[in-house]
Amino acid sequence: MSERQISVKDNAVVKLSQQEIADIVQLSKAKVNGIIAELKSDGYITQESPRGKYSLTNKAIEALLIIQGKSEV
Repeated sequence: MSERQISVKDNAVVKLSQQEIADIVQLSKAKVNGIIAELKSDGYITQESPRGKYSLTNKAIEALLIIQGKSEV
């Protein structure tokens, strides 16, 4: 995915459609849509535009650091 990475306002961004995500994780587009909706409602991502641009929240970043073993609970 790093070849798709671009820099926007000093942030690394990977532009992927829901279908591209579905293909990568081998799930249906409908399932990916449901997972995105759940991540939004649980506070892990925020939707930045009506066209589906999302950002990780601090809650998501902290969870990823814990998963990677780089932070304590």
